[in-house]
Amino acid sequence: MDALSLVRHGDIDGLQAFAFENGLQHQLFADTLEDTGVVIPKFPLLDINPNDIEDWLLAHQVEHQAISAELGLSNPVNLLDSNWNDEDSFYDWLSTHLSLHQQIVASLGL
Repeated sequence: MDALSLVRHGDIDGLQAFAFENGLQHQLFADTLEDTGVVIPKFPLLDINPNDIEDWLLAHQVEHQAISAELGLSNPVNLLDSNWNDEDSFYDWLSTHLSLHQQIVASLGL
């Protein structure tokens, strides 16, 4: 989980490390759900194009909504509703996103 919370605003290498860890976790979530017969939408989330973050955010949001629905978790906040150019907004997003992953991990018993 560290890579999901340690990325610094404006750090492209850190953002890529975040995306890789996040993508691995999403794959684990999808695989774990598939083991129970549940298939969710999956998108390539292992890297981010910092010049086109919106597509990654949309795919990411779709996966979080599907995971939350299958696990009976409250619908996640809109992860698209953030300004990553604003440092405070970026860190708020990271915190909210980390919380979502922690809820999923707990619900799946990982």
